[in-house]
Amino acid sequence: MKRSARVGLTLLAGIAIGGGIVHGLHAQAEKKPAYVIAELQITDPDAFRTYAAKVPATLTAYHGRYIVRGKAEAKEGDAPQGTLVILAFDSLADAEQWYGTPPYHDMIPERQKAAKGNVFIVEGLPQ
Repeated sequence: MKRSARVGLTLLAGIAIGGGIVHGLHAQAEKKPAYVIAELQITDPDAFRTYAAKVPATLTAYHGRYIVRGKAEAKEGDAPQGTLVILAFDSLADAEQWYGTPPYHDMIPERQKAAKGNVFIVEGLPQ
């Protein structure tokens, strides 16, 4: 193979590898977390404690973790009634899968019997 052809192939290979690295870095920069936000008024504390004890084991497979769990103090407007819970996930897909598949999905009626409230899934900003 001629020297100029080898140099050309090496150059093309370098461009391809560099492009792949740049694409990978861009994809990492655009990764968006997601959050499950729940505002809950607990109506049956014993049943809710039983439910709440089961939740952490359901989070692991979907990269979920608690970041807030407690009462909110209002600085403006009305504070959420009851307990505010925020779970963080690496992506919207992880949050949706956690909420919509067993074992957590099967626990939703248990939570609904022990507490009333609102649950939201929100996509975050890129990290």
